[in-house]
Amino acid sequence: MEVENKKTTIKTKMHNPNQNVKVAKIGVILTEPDDWTASAFLKNIEKREAKALPINLSTLNASVSTSDFLIFDADLKDLELDAILVRDVGISFALEQISFKFDLLRQFENSNIPVLNSPTAIQNAANKFFSFYLFKLAHLPVPHTMVTSELEVALKTIEKFGSAVVKPIFGSQGKGIIKLESAQPESELASKLAALLKERGVLYLQEFVPNPGRDIRVFVVGGEALSAIYRVPRSGSFVSNLSQGATPVKCELTEEMEELAISATKAVGADFAGVDLIEGEEGLFLLEVNATPSGKGIKLACGIDVTERIVELLFERLEE
Repeated sequence: MEVENKKTTIKTKMHNPNQNVKVAKIGVILTEPDDWTASAFLKNIEKREAKALPINLSTLNASVSTSDFLIFDADLKDLELDAILVRDVGISFALEQISFKFDLLRQFENSNIPVLNSPTAIQNAANKFFSFYLFKLAHLPVPHTMVTSELEVALKTIEKFGSAVVKPIFGSQGKGIIKLESAQPESELASKLAALLKERGVLYLQEFVPNPGRDIRVFVVGGEALSAIYRVPRSGSFVSNLSQGATPVKCELTEEMEELAISATKAVGADFAGVDLIEGEEGLFLLEVNATPSGKGIKLACGIDVTERIVELLFERLEE
């Protein structure tokens, strides 16, 4: 597949039923074909009478020479894509592998193929430190956060915060998140932090925000907040990710939630996102933006299929 091909103008049968039309070929970047959101993307693309092609970035190859540049798959090497929708690039702690995956997405983007979300937006959102810097520039309310490779700084930070949440800078699905209390023996804290520091090389500590025992996920698509859910952790846990056993419950969107979620999505440059907020004593705080979010929780709690609106947005981009 030559990524230097110019984007083909897209028409669909539903828009012009009396003329011969080209069927749009939409690549859906995924790692698990049975994932609810990936399946919904594929289904909603097919509903638009387009061809939905599941693609795992790990199966793609690149050939570079003086005269040629090709990205190809053994099964899809003649494929010409009109657009790409990213569900999931896959979790990888191998720097070269994850860098290559994002380089592939950038090459598609450079060849005038619309990519939603853009690789830049996905990377901005996935990097908890850099995303918080972007939120700060946008004057959005965030919990006090410290990033350090110094054990002594980490210990003093927990003493100052009283209660701190320690997260991987790059992570997903609530994995690797723990809460540490200043009331714990210093030797115990030092031991846990030293182990994390050895594993990660850097510590990301965030002041714990006392809350009603839940957080809020707002789904934003195309600059509009579509719906929201409370994510209620399972008994005995403070982690609110659905993949960690939390329960989705319908949440009535307020104007404050909408404005904060839309601004956060814009700050990372995403076309669609799941924005995580928490209700603190001083108001709402922004926790995170997920630029490859699952739509399953909002479907279960609210009956809204956000993937349908995302696919609609993609086709709007194709017609611009």
